Amino acid sequence: MPYRTISLPRILAVALALGQTINAIGQAEPKTPATTAMKAVVDQVEADWVDARWANTEVGPFLASTILTPRGRVDKGIAIKVGDKAQATVCFNTELLGYNAAWAGGFLNMKANRYGLTSWPDPKGNMIFVNGNAVGWSHDADWNDPRENKRGPLPRQRAKYRGLYRHGKRVALHYSVGDATVLESPWAGEAGGQPFLSRTFELGATDRSLSCLVVSATDMIAGQVNPTTAKLVNDSRAIWVRALGQGATLGVSGKRILLNIAPGKAKRLAKVLICNSEEGLNQAVTQHATIESPARFTKGGPGIWQPLKTKGVVGKARGAFAIDTIRLPFDNPWKALLFTAGHDFLKDRSALVATVHGDIWRLTGIDATLESVTWTRYATGLFQPLGLKVVNDRGHVIGRDQITRLHDFNGDGEADYYENFNNDVFATGGGHSFNTNLETDSKGNFFFTKCAEGNPHGGTVLRVSADGSKLDVYATGFRNPNGMGVSPHDIVTVGDQQGGWVPETRVDATREGGFYGYIPMHHRANKPQTYDVPFAFVPRVMDNSAGGQLWVPAGHWGALGGKMVHLSYGRCTAMIGIPDRSNKSQGAMINLPGRYLSGAMRGRFNPHDGHMYVSGLRGWQTSAVHDGCFQRLRLVGGPLRLPIDYATTPGRIELTFDTALDRELAEDPESYSLEQWNYLWSSQYGSKDWSILNPKKNGRDPVLIEAAKLKQDNRTVVLTVPGLTKAMQFELKYDMDDAGGELVRGSMAGTINNL
Repeated sequence: MPYRTISLPRILAVALALGQTINAIGQAEPKTPATTAMKAVVDQVEADWVDARWANTEVGPFLASTILTPRGRVDKGIAIKVGDKAQATVCFNTELLGYNAAWAGGFLNMKANRYGLTSWPDPKGNMIFVNGNAVGWSHDADWNDPRENKRGPLPRQRAKYRGLYRHGKRVALHYSVGDATVLESPWAGEAGGQPFLSRTFELGATDRSLSCLVVSATDMIAGQVNPTTAKLVNDSRAIWVRALGQGATLGVSGKRILLNIAPGKAKRLAKVLICNSEEGLNQAVTQHATIESPARFTKGGPGIWQPLKTKGVVGKARGAFAIDTIRLPFDNPWKALLFTAGHDFLKDRSALVATVHGDIWRLTGIDATLESVTWTRYATGLFQPLGLKVVNDRGHVIGRDQITRLHDFNGDGEADYYENFNNDVFATGGGHSFNTNLETDSKGNFFFTKCAEGNPHGGTVLRVSADGSKLDVYATGFRNPNGMGVSPHDIVTVGDQQGGWVPETRVDATREGGFYGYIPMHHRANKPQTYDVPFAFVPRVMDNSAGGQLWVPAGHWGALGGKMVHLSYGRCTAMIGIPDRSNKSQGAMINLPGRYLSGAMRGRFNPHDGHMYVSGLRGWQTSAVHDGCFQRLRLVGGPLRLPIDYATTPGRIELTFDTALDRELAEDPESYSLEQWNYLWSSQYGSKDWSILNPKKNGRDPVLIEAAKLKQDNRTVVLTVPGLTKAMQFELKYDMDDAGGELVRGSMAGTINNL
């Protein structure tokens, strides 16, 4: 029985039609400019990914991002809205612990290309001051930046960013300078019709003098008025500064005004007021001379986001599985974008769901019916989170800047403290240098991937110790990995994307110190001449852009218990990864039924109901229908009619299904077809298919299956294949019936590194 082949354009058309069918049964999001009918992946161009909605989103009191200011790019900045009416914005540098800039009259100009994810915002409004990327606090009177190549955080013994408290719409920054703990809350107001800025400090005990940069200007002259007042002036404008608090004075150094704090054996309060006129400054001092401790913002504050409700859709069974949809609140009061990018589950049965534009949502009401699911904005303003892991019932989120651990002190469903768990990862402004996924091993170590960027962390798997104190490089040679996983046996897997030096989407089972093919990110003294081979290449008809991996828990999903699940961002699908029993370092992929509403990236098995939940987003080069999705795959029972085990040996493939097969069809060699081919590992984008028998020829090699024999278990077929050889890619198709006459049709594609 010959296998009935379907062309790639036809497969894409069928996939798109399936997505439209899913919409028709009630799972569609509100129509927006970005939710028009999707083109086939092969036809997408840059114009398809321009979307200005990000500029209209209410992001919350702050946003962490790379920010472009007049005196340079802030790689890890936090833009904070200050004032009762958000009259101004300050930009805090979490690596240098200083203010890069402040401006009045607006927040940020968000960019529209690629959904706002690859170009950086810049200030909207009129600049008040611009300090640039200067060290915020001196170290023993030394203001020099000690960092190698001016990247990464300051040495920890000198200073460390510890986190951010959010109390209603107020923010308190938490960091340390030497042995002194600092709480600081910025704010803005008006005095005499003029805007002013304030910085209020609570400083811990220290036996050292502290000195903080307040304002500087390259085009102004600094002058000391008295011990607590100083100014910057030129012909067109002035900046006046006043220090309040016991032991707080101002000093002038060049074109810089500094706040100096005397040593103290107890906590102290200090305040700095900044205004553009002496009259305005004096009025601000009169009205705001009281110094209230920022510690009042650290106990858990009022919530600011109203909960929203959606009704889910319980899917109909398609064979052994059904896909349910937890509808996302696309139509929300804040125009928040729902490009879902990771999720995990808390002990109280709720879920945390991340979106790449910076939100974490907490979901309650996830039950069998999905009749009423409540969504609450749990956290906002994070820097493009693309992975979320719950550890000790705390959400840990990986952004471009750091791993953030979230704390809800008062149990109101909104995070009160955004703790910096580890921010050692380098961020140097690359538009595509995302940090993706977040997983832990059995020792509690965290793992995530970083896309290619011109620094020592670019194109690597990074490991962070269980206590957050140390980051190191685990493996190198990745291009733009958008997913990874850690197996129950602590094997770290990575899915990388086709491109230069990555001839086809590949799934790697990595080892510490391994190199995985992308030459620009080898991070070695000498250029490698080869690479660690993958667990499996995946042909683009199955996966043109990889997501992450997860493992079916033992005892779940019948014969698939313990198997790897690989997600496809590009095709919006999931597949099972089956190791070759003869050599478990290599394997093959088999599609699971169904298609998700967006690019499938992250998967978790819910410990409360045992089902697999999938989140993902619409980006570029994907057949996604919606901006994002949160769906679950349920095993409803019955045979899978899939291969669950296989082995390759010279001249033979042994293939085991989960159900008994029709003997006559199973033993007909025409029920199977096999092709093998190689790829070219080179700097060109991707690779054509290359013959193994004639390496100079494009194309695939058909491989004759001489005989097929069904074993006595009626499930295992032994194929006699004299021409079987090592291959970067093979695809074995099968088309037969099971013993009950139901169709068993599909394909498996993988890699034979050794035979």
